[in-house]
Amino acid sequence: MSNPLFNQSSSRIYFPLSGKLVILQQFVDDNLTSEYINWLNDPDVVRYSNQRFRQHNQETCRAYLKSFENSDNIFVAIYQDAKFIGTMTAYISKVHQTADMGIMIGDRQYWGKGIGQDAWITLMESLFDQIQLRKVTGGTLRCNTAMVNIMLSSGMKPDGIRADHELVDSNPVDILHFAKFSNA
Repeated sequence: MSNPLFNQSSSRIYFPLSGKLVILQQFVDDNLTSEYINWLNDPDVVRYSNQRFRQHNQETCRAYLKSFENSDNIFVAIYQDAKFIGTMTAYISKVHQTADMGIMIGDRQYWGKGIGQDAWITLMESLFDQIQLRKVTGGTLRCNTAMVNIMLSSGMKPDGIRADHELVDSNPVDILHFAKFSNA
């Protein structure tokens, strides 16, 4: 017996995705550059990410890329003016018709210019339009005000708080969760 709530839609996104400022492409082997690995090892870039507790190299990054093969999840390369500047992920649950997104703008010269917001909105809208998900979520630390602003300005609403859940500079910090529904 089929579940009437289960959407049989594909979890495939058709790239490229064009935003106002960015082009999103599927992350591929050619994106496994020393610059990308340096972003992951840069304490400023990963200041609010759990990546800050790991050391990355070509092998760990290749294994991460490989983890997306034969899965419903999406790993995205962000380009601005044909320059690779960051990444995004969408962890998709077809059963629940949801996706949880993440983003990293690795090239710091692109911070604070609306590029992260454009990339976020571009991928989120594509998840709703192409895969027909019912809900997209994201989370960030309360102290990551740039990411909080991206989520709020993209139409996401607060979706829960994990109080004092992670430590940043030895201080407890809340994780804020946000969500947007396809009909919102």
